[in-house]
Amino acid sequence: MGLVRSRWAAIGAAVAVTLGAGGLISVGASNDSSSLVPITPTRVLDTRSGDRVGSLDTAGASDPYRLKVTGAAGIPGSGVTAVSLNVTAVETQTNDYGGFLSVYPCASVSTVKPDVSNINFGSGQTVANAVTVPVSTDGHVCVYVYGTAHVLVDVNGFYMSATAGAVDAYTKAETDTKLGTKADQTTVDADAAALRALAAALQTPLTVDSDGDVGEDTSIAIGDNGNPVISYFDFTNTALKVAACANAGCTGTPTITTVDSDGAVGYYTSIAIGDNGNPVISYRDSTNTALKVAACTTADCSGTPTITTVDSDGDVGYYTSIAIGDNGYPVISYLDATNSALKVAACTNADCTGTPTITTIDSTDNVGYDTSIAIGDNGYPVISYRDATNTALKVAACTATDCSGTPTITTIDSDGAVGYYTSIAIGDNGYPVISYYDSTNTALKVAACANAGCTGTPTVTTVDSDGDVVGLFTSIAIGDNGYPVISYWDVTNIALKVAACTTTDCTGTPTLTIFDSINDVGRYSSIAIGSNGNPVISYYDLTNGALKFVRMWSFMIPN
Repeated sequence: MGLVRSRWAAIGAAVAVTLGAGGLISVGASNDSSSLVPITPTRVLDTRSGDRVGSLDTAGASDPYRLKVTGAAGIPGSGVTAVSLNVTAVETQTNDYGGFLSVYPCASVSTVKPDVSNINFGSGQTVANAVTVPVSTDGHVCVYVYGTAHVLVDVNGFYMSATAGAVDAYTKAETDTKLGTKADQTTVDADAAALRALAAALQTPLTVDSDGDVGEDTSIAIGDNGNPVISYFDFTNTALKVAACANAGCTGTPTITTVDSDGAVGYYTSIAIGDNGNPVISYRDSTNTALKVAACTTADCSGTPTITTVDSDGDVGYYTSIAIGDNGYPVISYLDATNSALKVAACTNADCTGTPTITTIDSTDNVGYDTSIAIGDNGYPVISYRDATNTALKVAACTATDCSGTPTITTIDSDGAVGYYTSIAIGDNGYPVISYYDSTNTALKVAACANAGCTGTPTVTTVDSDGDVVGLFTSIAIGDNGYPVISYWDVTNIALKVAACTTTDCTGTPTLTIFDSINDVGRYSSIAIGSNGNPVISYYDLTNGALKFVRMWSFMIPN
C-alpha cells in the first residue's frame, strides 16, 4: 500500500412568532417547557487537569462536584428548567462496594443526594451515559461519584420554563444577517442567548453515513444547486464513496454512491464541482499505486462515473488536492513517493479522459506531503505542501495554467517542525492564505501571503494553541465577509474545532469554537462556504466509524 498514514436531532422547540413593536424582531425558543432546545454539543466540565471526583471512603462520605450549567455554552442564564447532558466517567477506581456516578440538581454540595445512579463502573473503565437532569434555581447540577473518577460533561440541549420571556430584540435586517438567510416577514420573541441557541440547534452535527467504517479522507464542495457534496474513503470496502446532500443543511436523506471499488481505492480524496455542475474527485488507487480521477456524470454522482487513471508512473497519488482551472479543466496536486516529489497533473478536458500534462514541481529533498491547491486570480494554480526534509511549509506558484512553466517556490515557514496538514485558499485580495499544523508548538497556524505568488514576507500567526495539541487535519475557506474560517482537529478534547478569523490575514483575535466533542471526532475535516454564506464541514467520527457533517450558524452571531 506504500506510505502509511497515521445526529442530527429534530428541533423539538418551535419558534414563537409575533410582531414586535417598532418592527423589532427577537428570536428564541418556544417557551413550551416540554420542548428540548438542542445546541451544539459543548464540553462544560473536564476534571482531568485536577483531582478526581469522589473518594474511596466506603461510606461514600465525599462532596460532589457542583457545576453551573446555565449561562454557559449558549444556554440562557435564566428560565432554564433542565439540561440534556452526555456524562463520561474515565480513569475510574471503585471502593469495596463498586462504583457509580449520579447527577442531580443541587442548591449546594450539601443538598441531599437522590438514591439513583446514572453510571455504574468498574475500576479502569470508561463509561458514558446520556442524562437529562433538572437544574437548581441558581442553575447548578451536582456530580457525585461513589469511588473515584475523572468526569467529562458535554451539554447538548436545555429546557425552558413556560414563563421565560424576551429581554433583547433585533431588527429584521439584523436577524437576516445573524441567521445568514432571509428571516420570515413576521417577528419572533425571545432573548439574545436564545438566538444563539436557535443557531446552535441549526448546527447540530449529523451523521451522513455509518454503513461500515466510513468517513476518512473527507472532502466537501457545494454543488450548483447549493447542496453539499462529500467524497470520502470507505475503509470497510476499500472504496471511494460520495454523499450528495438533499438540501443545503444536509438534513434530508443523502444520495450515497460507491463511485469506485475496483481494488483498494479511495484514499486521499479531494472534490471539486466542474463547470457542468458535476463533481470531479481525485484519489489514490493503492492497488496500482496510482492517481485516479472520477468524473461524475450527474450532479449527485448517482450516474455511472467516468474513471481515469491519470498517473501510474511509480508510487504516486498521495495527498491529492483538486481544483477546477479557469479553462474548466481539473488540476491536481499530489505526492510522488517514488521520487519524494511534488507533482501536478493538469487535465486536458473536463472529465480528465484526455492525456494530462504532468509536471514535477519540486523534487528538492523530500517534499510534496499534505498538498493543497487553489487557482489564483491570474488563473495559475498555487500549491501549499510540506517539506519533510526541512520540516517546513512551502508554496509553489505556477507560472502557467497547467503548471508546465517553471514555478516560483518559496519557503513560507521553517520555524520548528511545521507545515503539516496544509490547506490553501485565495483571499479577497488575491493573496493565498494557508492553514497548517505546527508540530513543535502543537498549534494551529495561518500564513497570509503578501502577494499573489507568496514571494513577499508572509504574515504568520499562531491562531490556536489552547490545549496540549490542536490544529491537525486543517481545512480553510474564505467567508463571505472576506475572513478565513478554518476547521481542524483538537486532539486534547478529541473534538472538531473551528477558528473564525476576524481579519483578512488572521492577525486579529479569532473566534474559537468546538462544534462537536461527543466521542472521538474531528479528524479529516473539510470546510466549504455554503450557499447562504454559512460554512459547512464534513469530518470523521472515529468512535462510530462514520461520516459526519455540521453546518455553522452561530459563528456569525456576536457574543
